Amino acid sequence: MKYSELLGTPEPIRRSQAIIYYIDNDKWWITVTLLGPVAKLLENVAMQQQQQASKRERREFFRGFVQQLNYKLLPLLADTVTEIILGEDEKNEEDETDENSTTPGLEAEVTVDTTTNMTETKGDANSTFLRCRIQEDPLRVVYPSCDEFRSFRRINYEELTKGANITDYVYWVSNGGAQYVLKKINRLIYWPGDTEVICKELENLEYFAGVPNIAQAAGVAVSMNPYQTSTTGEKQLVIVGILLEAYPGGSLQQTLTERRVAEYCWQKWAVQIGTALECFHKAKKTHMDLKPSNIVLDKEGNAVLIDISGIGGFTWEWCAPALWAEDRTLPFEHTFEERQFNDIWAYGRILSEIASQAGDGPYVETLHQVADTLMVDDIGTQTSLSSALSQLKDADNRA
Repeated sequence: MKYSELLGTPEPIRRSQAIIYYIDNDKWWITVTLLGPVAKLLENVAMQQQQQASKRERREFFRGFVQQLNYKLLPLLADTVTEIILGEDEKNEEDETDENSTTPGLEAEVTVDTTTNMTETKGDANSTFLRCRIQEDPLRVVYPSCDEFRSFRRINYEELTKGANITDYVYWVSNGGAQYVLKKINRLIYWPGDTEVICKELENLEYFAGVPNIAQAAGVAVSMNPYQTSTTGEKQLVIVGILLEAYPGGSLQQTLTERRVAEYCWQKWAVQIGTALECFHKAKKTHMDLKPSNIVLDKEGNAVLIDISGIGGFTWEWCAPALWAEDRTLPFEHTFEERQFNDIWAYGRILSEIASQAGDGPYVETLHQVADTLMVDDIGTQTSLSSALSQLKDADNRA
C-alpha cells in the first residue's frame, strides 16, 4: 500500500485486496481497489469513527468490507483477474493533464451489506449500492498462451524438480535426468513489463535457434491457467516460464572474479562473443545488456550469450558513456545505430577485461588494441564489428 506523504495523512491513497470468488462451478479472481480513505467507502459511515480508527483497524475493516460485496451480478471477466475500483483518484491541481482524467473501466453498481462492526448505519437499511468501475487488473501476472509459441517443446511445470536458486525467479531444474535453467514469469516483485520481456526473449530464442554461442531454449514450462474460470471445462495451458539449456561452466564474471581465465582456452572467447553479437546486429537486433555476467561457459568452455530479450534491462556501468552522459536518456530510447554502437562499446570493454588477466603476448596486445578502437566516445570513429573480428581472427591465426 502506498501512503501519500504529499497529503500529510497516514491513509493510503490506494488500497487493494485480492480474493477468489466461487459460484457454482466457476472460480473468479478479483482485486478490489479503493481509491482514497476507507471513510469514503459509504456515505452513511460515521466519518469521525473511521478517522479515529487505527491503521490496523482500517485495514481490517477494508478486508471485511471486501467480503460483504455482492459479486454475483457484476460483469466479471472470465479467465483473468477482474479489478473492481471504488472511489476516484484525487485530482492534482498542479497537474494540467489531470483535469480530464477519469478512472478507467466499465461503470457498474455493486451491492454491499453495511452492517459491520466498524460502521454505524442510519435508518434500517441493511444494504446499499456503490458505484464502481470494472476492468482487467493491469497489475496481474500475465501468462502467455501456449498458442503464441507453438515451436517450443512443452514440459509440464509440475513435473520439474527444482534445484538451487540463481536469482529470485531463475532456478536450476531437472526433468527426466536432464538439467535446465528455468526462468519464471511470476516472481517476488512482478511488473507487467516482465511478461513482455519473457515473450521477446522467446521470440529471439526462436529466431536464433541453432546459432552457436547464443543461448538455446530447451522448451517452455507450461501449467494450467491459474485464472481459469471454469473448474469443469477443458484445461487452458499457459506458459509459466522459459526452459534454457544448462551451461555448467558458470558465468564469465565468475571466471574473472576468481581470476581463472588461464584455466580455459580463453583465446576463442573474443571471436565467439563478437560473432554472436554480429548475428544480433545483422538481424537488426541489439542485446543492450552485454557484460560478463550475461556470458556463460558451456561444458567445452565456449562462450555463450544469455539474457537475449534485448529489452530486459541494462547496466549503466556497461553502457557507452557517450549515449547517456549528458541527459541520461535510457539506452532503449536510442536509434538502432546508437544501440548497436553501445553493444560494440560493451564488447570492447569485455575484451579489455579478458586481456587484463590473460598475461602477455601478441594476441593479448591485439585484444587491447581492438578494445581501444571499440571503446570510443564518437560513434563515427568506432571500428566496425566486422573489422574488429577480422583483426582478432588474423591475430589468432598468427598465434
